[in-house]
Order: sequence, then C-alpha cells, then structure tokens
Amino acid sequence: MLNIRTLVKFSSLLIALAGIAPLHAIPVAVPGHPGCANITEATPQTPECDAIMVAQPYPDVVPIPYDLGVIAGQDFIYFDADEVPLYDAPNGEAIAILPAGRSSYLNVLQLADDWAEIRPGRWASLENAHFATPSTFTGVLINHMEMPFAWAIYDHCTSLTPGGWRNCQQSGSFLRYDLMNIYATVTIDDLDWHLVGPGQWTVQTNLSIVHPAPPTVISWRWVGVSTYEQNLVAYEGERPMMATLVSTGDMDAEQWRTDPGVWPVELFWDVGPMEGAAGSDDFYALDQVPYHMYFNWREALHGVYWHDNFGYYWSHGCVNLSVSDAKWLWDNWIILNTRVYVYDEKPG
Repeated sequence: MLNIRTLVKFSSLLIALAGIAPLHAIPVAVPGHPGCANITEATPQTPECDAIMVAQPYPDVVPIPYDLGVIAGQDFIYFDADEVPLYDAPNGEAIAILPAGRSSYLNVLQLADDWAEIRPGRWASLENAHFATPSTFTGVLINHMEMPFAWAIYDHCTSLTPGGWRNCQQSGSFLRYDLMNIYATVTIDDLDWHLVGPGQWTVQTNLSIVHPAPPTVISWRWVGVSTYEQNLVAYEGERPMMATLVSTGDMDAEQWRTDPGVWPVELFWDVGPMEGAAGSDDFYALDQVPYHMYFNWREALHGVYWHDNFGYYWSHGCVNLSVSDAKWLWDNWIILNTRVYVYDEKPG
C-alpha cells in the first residue's frame, strides 16, 4: 500500500478528486452469503450453506500490523486523586499542585525509582499513579467480501438455532474481538439472529457488523463511520478496503454525539494534547494524543492509548481508534478533503 502522504507531487490531483466526491444512491445491505439464501427460522441448515461454511470459515482479511508510531516507547499515567503535589525533584520540595483525576493522562518524561517527571522540572510520586496500556486491537485489510463479517464485542456463547438458548458446550462461544463471517440472517421478534458457523447462531447485539455494500457511494477514497455498529470502513468508491472498530460519542447525549453527515478532513496534527469540558465533571486533559485528523470542526479521527473499549460509545464526539488503526489511516488513506461519512442507521 502506497503511503499517500509522501506523494507530494500528486497532492493537488488527489485533493481535487476527493473534493468532487458526489454522493450516490444507498446500496442494498446483504444479509448473508448468496449460497445461504434458503436459510430460514424453519430451515436453519442446508447442505449448500454447510459447504460454504467449510470452504470459507473465516473472513478474507489480513490484520493491520500493531504499530504505536509517534508514541512508541512512551509512557502515560493517570492518578487516582483529584490533586497531585508536584516536586522539584524526586523526594524534593513541593512546588505546585496538579489538578488530576482519571480523565487526565500525562506523558512521562522520565522515571526515577517511584517518581515520574511529568513536566520539565516537575515530579510526581507514583503512589497513586496507573500506567496506560494501549490496546493491541487492530482492524483488518479486506481482500474480498461475499458476505458480511463481524467482530464479537462481548464474550458470549452461541445457540444451535436462531432464537434458541445459548449453548456453550454444543454450539460454542466467541471472545471479544473475535472475527466471524455472517452466512445468513433470520429476524425473530425484531432481533436479527446471525449464522456465524455450523450450528452457531448469535444475536445482533453481540456483534459489530461490516457489510459488503457501503452505506452510500462517494467518489475516490473516503471513510464511513457507523455510530450504530461502532465501526469504520475505508472505501475506494464502492469497495471496502479496510475496516475496524471505533468508539464514537454517545448519540443520546447531545453535547457528546458524533454528528451525522458528510465532512471533509480539514486539519492534521501528528501528535499533541487534547482537552475539553473545563470546569465540569466531564473535564478531560490528554497528553500526546496521536494522529489527529479533524473533520466537522471539533471532531476528529484519532488514536487513543487510554482505553480498549472499541465497539462501544466512549468519546466526547471524536472517533476513537486504536493507535495502530489511526496510524494506518494517517499513512495510507486520509488526506486533505478526504470525506468522512458519519451515519447512525441500521443497514437495510
């Protein structure tokens, strides 16, 4: 995959192509593999579908490499305290008070025994400190899609039949972030049940689903962010090329929602601080946030090192990605005026 950001001599052409980006009609969502079209609640198994599951047991995708990029080798901490005394040296003289808390992550400049320098010449005891552990989750590059695929967003057991009782011993189970194909879909009492393996049915609320058909079509390269599924797909026209889980703002909280619409990426920042909601209980302050790609003014695609809650609402309006996924988009996909399409509808 070419690193677009290095192709400076082509930048004006790419920007022009991204700038025209017309919207087209919304394609029809595909409920499963065409060879499993005869699957119903009354007929939960067919020889044709069994053969497809044997031949294609796993999505045709390749994981994105784990890569922390601009924050590789750095440590970040938060404190279980509202205020943290700062000293001029380890075990030195107290010289300031830092407003802290669980929503403030600080870049560690250096460590000395049980002390961390968090600002030049400002040291804090690690007694109440916790180190961030960046998520190892990464999205996937898509080779080919004949049917939807999904990530498990919860550990769960599957059922032998659509709408049936969970049966760990006979049907099996999935762990959070496991990938699976969706071969067929049956709707029971307004809930979609998905066939994800031989004798394995799971309900839609356990999954984040990527569909072969995009939610709309925009010329050239663009990204679709589904706040319903909590995932992001990078498209080339109609073709899905990369997919991953995200965390957006809560759509039921007006001040934190990720606004639906089509937005051009307007500003880039490879690494830097983010903060907001000053003076409220929702205040946050984050050092060295990696790979800011801003759209719609205050909202951005960016990497996060402070949580591993992809697939759930978690942000203050931005689209949170694992650092590895944000780096991939930064290196390979997003340039000035690339369109971000945010939508909140269930496909189909």
